[in-house]
Amino acid sequence: MRKLIPIFILTFLLYLAVSYISTPITNFDAQSYSQIGALTLKGINIYPDPAISRHPYFPFFLYLEAGALLISQLIHIPQILILKCFFSLFHLASIYIVFHLSKKSLRTTWIYALNPISLLIIAFHGQFDIIPLFLILFSIFLLKQKKYASIMFYLGIAFTLKTWPILFIIPFLKRTPRKYWLWFIFPPILTIIVYSLFFQASLFSLVRVFAVYQGVGGIWGFGKVLSLISTNKIVLFVSKIVFVGGLFFYSMKQKKKLIVEELFEIMFLFFIFTPGFGLQWFLWLIPFFFLTKKPYMYIFMAAITICLCVSYLTWFPMTTVTTQMAYLALLLLWPVLILYYGLFFLFPKS
Repeated sequence: MRKLIPIFILTFLLYLAVSYISTPITNFDAQSYSQIGALTLKGINIYPDPAISRHPYFPFFLYLEAGALLISQLIHIPQILILKCFFSLFHLASIYIVFHLSKKSLRTTWIYALNPISLLIIAFHGQFDIIPLFLILFSIFLLKQKKYASIMFYLGIAFTLKTWPILFIIPFLKRTPRKYWLWFIFPPILTIIVYSLFFQASLFSLVRVFAVYQGVGGIWGFGKVLSLISTNKIVLFVSKIVFVGGLFFYSMKQKKKLIVEELFEIMFLFFIFTPGFGLQWFLWLIPFFFLTKKPYMYIFMAAITICLCVSYLTWFPMTTVTTQMAYLALLLLWPVLILYYGLFFLFPKS
């Protein structure tokens, strides 16, 4: 543990600096944190609107948004800075897990801790995907200890925070006795019951929001191709159902010894076929790159970093980088991702 202290200190100081410097640069997510936090503090139900666009998740993270806003009002520090610092703590926690899962490799841990992709998404963008990502990594860690009830419960919390991580549940279910599976549904059901009682929200309004969530459509890969063929909402919804069903079916048929390998391949398939997209989703790939040691991982991560930088430059005032340039960068990355999958997942020995 002492070996990790310098990593923790340097990483947190770096994340704090980037979080502070980027505080004045607003974005849709930061605005959403503020709006949802304010409505929650006032006891106003956010489902289905504005949750459908501002908080398309189970009613759990909104309490953190409200708590951060309340602290912000008391100590006069921006809510987004408080949240970014909180998210950074989970990055530190993920560093600890990566250290153990990488057989205590300090080199791997150092590079993961300071990788630019996590830094940009957590400290600059201010996205909270690092929390459910940590919970999934922690669940992998707990598999070795056979703490199955805890694994299912933590995965349930991850699903409650962000609904799409349920796509990665199958590899855990295959390694967990069925008698523990019900632990997974406790966190989401509990949050629905509590929110419905205190905010007078109907079950239908909550489920409606969860069902339609798919990220931003028409800007990435398969979703872009699909948008050129049809913009009909029914077509988009059917494609989402087929995508989710296909990913579940493939997950059940997978036969890999290491769960990190299995999860990493599912994530790549997710990126190839997802009809929706979010820049923050790139964060999920990073620890698995370091844990699986795929060839040319640093080149691929550099490509992701370039895409993020181009996209985030559009947020700056007086910038010469346009949204179309960001979309073009993402469009070029998609075939590279497909090629990488083919070379190092489908035909790893060739």
